[in-house]
Amino acid sequence: MPAWLPVRKLNQLNPRYLIFIVVVSLAITVLIVNPYGLSRSTESAAAESADTTETEAASPSKPNPPKDNDQFCTTWPVDKDGNYDLDAQDRSNRVESHSIAPSGGWRKPKGLKIIGMVFFGRKRYVDILDCYLQQNLASNGGYLDEVWFMIHTEVEEDLDWLNTHVANNPDYKVVGGKDYKPKEPGYGYLWNYATGNNTIYVKIDDDIIYIHEDAIPQLVHTRLAVPHAFAVSAHLVNSPITGVEQFHHNAIYPFVPDPNRKPSHNASETWRLSGLDRYPKDKLDKLKEEDSKKIMYPEVPYRGHPFVLLSEDNFDLLHTSMGRYDQDPGGEFIAWSPMWRSWAMAAQQQYSLLYNLEKNRISRYFFGRPAAYPADAKGPEAGTTTTTIPAPGRKGEVVRPPPLGGEQVFDTQFRRYNLNFCAVWGSDVAGQLPIAPDDEDAITKTIPRKTGRPFVIDTRAVVGHFSFFTQAEGVGQTDLLDRWRAFANEAVCAPDNRKTPWDLRCPGFEGDEGASRRRWERRGRKNSI
Repeated sequence: MPAWLPVRKLNQLNPRYLIFIVVVSLAITVLIVNPYGLSRSTESAAAESADTTETEAASPSKPNPPKDNDQFCTTWPVDKDGNYDLDAQDRSNRVESHSIAPSGGWRKPKGLKIIGMVFFGRKRYVDILDCYLQQNLASNGGYLDEVWFMIHTEVEEDLDWLNTHVANNPDYKVVGGKDYKPKEPGYGYLWNYATGNNTIYVKIDDDIIYIHEDAIPQLVHTRLAVPHAFAVSAHLVNSPITGVEQFHHNAIYPFVPDPNRKPSHNASETWRLSGLDRYPKDKLDKLKEEDSKKIMYPEVPYRGHPFVLLSEDNFDLLHTSMGRYDQDPGGEFIAWSPMWRSWAMAAQQQYSLLYNLEKNRISRYFFGRPAAYPADAKGPEAGTTTTTIPAPGRKGEVVRPPPLGGEQVFDTQFRRYNLNFCAVWGSDVAGQLPIAPDDEDAITKTIPRKTGRPFVIDTRAVVGHFSFFTQAEGVGQTDLLDRWRAFANEAVCAPDNRKTPWDLRCPGFEGDEGASRRRWERRGRKNSI
């Protein structure tokens, strides 16, 4: 054996070398288990923990730091840790809004209670919706006496956020949490709570991301003005039936996905679409030759992409997802048609709404005619007799028409419509319990057919709906949620209730990554003085 080997015999090692081998083996094991390096020092970990605590204290609505994932990201200029400084933006409200409020403004009717029912499951959307709910609270001059969050989730992160949020607002309450059974599909059981006399329940889905300032007052007055209807829906943007009608009433524009394969604009907090380049003319011929299926179900170009405008020429609608569907809708029932499945159609409707808001053209959504039903048509169930509600007419009686509501109504003619946002009397719900698990089919079609009382849409009560589950993955890859948050921050949210992103920045969006961090640090030093 060579003299330099640390062995005296084949089965005997020098103890000093044995210790050395054990130490080296442990070090190698650590590196294999943690390929990013050795553990940080206690001092470094403490410093990072302190920094995180400071950030969380400055932004109480975001209790957990954002995580990088494939489902969500933001196009706002957050720093590498997801921090965003709201004070860095110009917060003047430059939104011009067409209002249909009567002279002197809206006045909540006396003698009845109005409760908002938010079917809750997803905090990202409700965080934006919160600004609209606050705007419409009776305590803030609106119509909603209370807002109930009807629990339909078991995701602890979302529930923790909701409970904290509700605890800070006396007009909010959580309802139905103990009744939620994940293995039993449907929402019918939540309607068991909506049975109060002289009470209008405004059912709101959690992914309603826009409510026009007149929508809830208008909806309530139409509920009063059209007693024959079983329920009155708001005018949904992103819905099969109303989407087709909007297309034919010039409310839809030729928006298509960004043709670029990576971002061509910087990260920013904005909702206006006029700042985007239009679709390049040199790519139009290729777009026009695309197969209709590829246009209705396009590939996602990149995460956080916008839709861009071809032109304002109606002829160019033929080269968009909604245009191709309109030319050949096929024989499918419209509720389950491509208008329900296509994420591109959902996006085209919402970008058109944003464009109409920017151009102050919300009246393009107002179509339909005054409700006209026989004087002896059936009205609400017993329990809705207040002095502010006209009683159903009887032969020989003259019924005074209400001053507001029902001016432009679209009757769905007993077809299934989407139940994302509607107003219904509690006594009418009580008379139809139990509501079937498929509450949408029950309230928009089955019960109206059984009672002979239609489900109608008030086209003046415009609201925006983010996505059906069939569209969610594609719509979630656009920048729409960021744009709706930006619109709410400018036009709706109170100064102390403006919203920040939940997520890290989408790949490829450039900007001053250090700006937000430097402002956070300056704010921290200022608060410590």
